[in-house]
Amino acid sequence: MAEIAYFCSEEIAEKSWMIRNFGDATPAICYLVEGKDYSLLIDSIIGIGNLKAYCETLTQKPIILVNTHAHSDHVGGNFHFDHCYMHHRDISFMQKSYVGITKEVIFQTAKNMAPKEISEMMVPDDNFTDWNPIKIYPLYDGDEFDLGDRKIEVVYVGGHTEGSIVLIDHKTRICYSGDACNGNTLLEFPNSTSIVEYMKNLLHFKEHQSEFDKLYGGHETFSDTSIIDEAIETVAKVIAGTDDKCEETGMLGTPVLYAAKKKKDSYGREDGKRFNMSYVPSQIYGPAKTKQVLDAKQLLPAQPNNQ
Repeated sequence: MAEIAYFCSEEIAEKSWMIRNFGDATPAICYLVEGKDYSLLIDSIIGIGNLKAYCETLTQKPIILVNTHAHSDHVGGNFHFDHCYMHHRDISFMQKSYVGITKEVIFQTAKNMAPKEISEMMVPDDNFTDWNPIKIYPLYDGDEFDLGDRKIEVVYVGGHTEGSIVLIDHKTRICYSGDACNGNTLLEFPNSTSIVEYMKNLLHFKEHQSEFDKLYGGHETFSDTSIIDEAIETVAKVIAGTDDKCEETGMLGTPVLYAAKKKKDSYGREDGKRFNMSYVPSQIYGPAKTKQVLDAKQLLPAQPNNQ
């Protein structure tokens, strides 16, 4: 049987690779950056294939894994590793949402997502694994990964999730932006911040805008940094109540609003600008999520309904 090519990669800068599943067939992207002392893997996409083994074909350095946030299309490959780093505000969500998912479930999901010609070849081998607990180390705004000959800075941009970060490679002037600021920024989830808090974090992000020239995100890339300014402009309209308020059904099947009108059958905006966002009106002003509330739902395994 022919070997399945679960991943493909493209070198986007010196010792810096963009990695996808099956070319453009799946929507998520991750990145590998090699330094003198170790390599940094930024996100792990959706868990189809052994990403760790693939990265070891690109670099001979030890690999450290960092996640821009704790959504399944960014942490799915984490469980082939024994550790990850993520912002401290996303750790509890990661633990309660994904740990315990079985290899069988992951394999069936992969078959459903893969192109037909690949799906028919897939078997539940070592390219799939149970999502068992791994070590998670907390990150904070301003932390740095020192790879030996390049430093990658952590910048907190909570919004899409409470713990969303971007990572700035000062050597290549690339910002690895996850889902913090893109053409379809979703702030409709229970673990999203308020819109007011997101604005505060966008303004913090803008303070670093002169430190990079382009953004490589979790689903798309931007050849300049002006989307940050578009985001600030759009979010200001949401807070002021002057955005377009386009009604749609969100990712969770519930009503949401989009801030700007979109082209038909596209995420692109009618006015040609690139940033757009979904949101729930009740989350514009809060409540502010400035601390963790460690209740039983956060700390204890789910219990059967009869207990």
